[in-house]
Amino acid sequence: MFGDRGRNQVFIQTIPGVGQVTYISGPHFECDGGVQIWADSAVAYENDGMSHLLGTVRYLEAGRELLADEARYFSRLGRLQAQGNMSIRDDAQGSSIENGELLYLRRTEFRDEETMTVAVGPDGRRPEALLMPTAPDSGQADSEPGTPYSVVSDRMFLAGADFTAAGTVQILRDGLLAFADSAEFRQAEGNLLLVGSARVKGETYDLEGGTITMASPDEATNEIEALRDARLASDDILLTSARIVVFMRDDALERLVATEMSFEGEAPPDSLEAGRPEASVEGFVLTADSLEVTASAQTVDRVFAAGTARSVSTTRDSLNVELLPEIARSDWLEGDTVIVTFAPTQPGAESGQEMTVETITALVGARSLYRLEPSDSTSPSEGAIAPAVHYVVGNQITIVMSDGQIEGMQVAGQTQGVHFEPLSRSSDTDTTATNADSTTVIDTTAVIDTLSNETPRPSAGLGEHPPEHPTRDAWSSPMDAPRKERTWTHP
Repeated sequence: MFGDRGRNQVFIQTIPGVGQVTYISGPHFECDGGVQIWADSAVAYENDGMSHLLGTVRYLEAGRELLADEARYFSRLGRLQAQGNMSIRDDAQGSSIENGELLYLRRTEFRDEETMTVAVGPDGRRPEALLMPTAPDSGQADSEPGTPYSVVSDRMFLAGADFTAAGTVQILRDGLLAFADSAEFRQAEGNLLLVGSARVKGETYDLEGGTITMASPDEATNEIEALRDARLASDDILLTSARIVVFMRDDALERLVATEMSFEGEAPPDSLEAGRPEASVEGFVLTADSLEVTASAQTVDRVFAAGTARSVSTTRDSLNVELLPEIARSDWLEGDTVIVTFAPTQPGAESGQEMTVETITALVGARSLYRLEPSDSTSPSEGAIAPAVHYVVGNQITIVMSDGQIEGMQVAGQTQGVHFEPLSRSSDTDTTATNADSTTVIDTTAVIDTLSNETPRPSAGLGEHPPEHPTRDAWSSPMDAPRKERTWTHP
């Protein structure tokens, strides 16, 4: 029906095959369900139950308002189409959408749920939406309006309180920027799901994955989970895994957890879901079944690697030579668990970094290989072709670092080790003698420094230290130069 009908100019015409057509200037429609519509002019087709609205269209129903240059409303079908400077505001959900072409299907006796679709319109402008993490009328005590998500995409679909965006999705919220092929927002849970080439850029990190889920964005603590070929990069660390979870507190990165994905005994569908966690931080690469990184003041202070853990140094390549075996081309530490701690860089340090490695500790079945400059008697100037190599096995190994260099190594519990010194090419040392047996291990809780100036020796009363062995070739691969070798078993 028409409101204020006396103010309307109405012209009615019957067209064969079309039926009665009514031309109205300045219409104001009042429809079932409390719907009201205004426009500069309208053409109503009685047989179709459709009104074509032109110029300054305004559609109003409980808690929702639409503005557009042009609209078509099918009253019997509960269907509204609008385009041209389109904008729609939903006060109940605290959301709004601008630009694009709208298709709105109202809830009716034959439609259980209302839906809304917005796509790029004839003018080529992409829809832009503002979505509140928590609805204003959610009933949460003492809740204040949160910061909305700003979403731009090719298509948007709303069903009830759920929102989906597709087609080169871009999302902005505070200092956070996100991208994906599609995005789903569930207001009841406050979760945002990014699917396909998902990426989230925060102030101090850049997170990528096949899918990314952002949970509880308005809480003091919230989390972001990336799955399938996940990758996190920051100033301090590069982390890759099948699954990465970022824990935030007051919008600051507090903790990272990287694990493989669980499939309840079944093989993963593809390699992207089976990626083993790996962290590159301050010249070290750590791998394990799971990694936990903790941070304070946005700076990494500890990496905890559990399950067949390994730490490899990516520095000191200058010690490598062509014939050096692959196993000795880096310094490494292994164990069931490896823990790396960091300390702030000392004032005046030349590295320019905010932190440096303080200690590296391997627990349970610990093994370590470390390369050193040869001793003075076999220096490179005399023709040595390889570094000295220090290998040790123990229950626990701790490496103490200072300014990026090893300051000391301590081994606790059952201990075995061997130290190789290269000889100069001109050495006439006999390399044919065999080594004495030195594999006996005595249970103990002693702690020794295997990088001290003295070769480790057992405590008094625990037996004699094996004599220094004759020299021999230390590697299974061909080597041009012989080496001095010291092997020990330490209780």
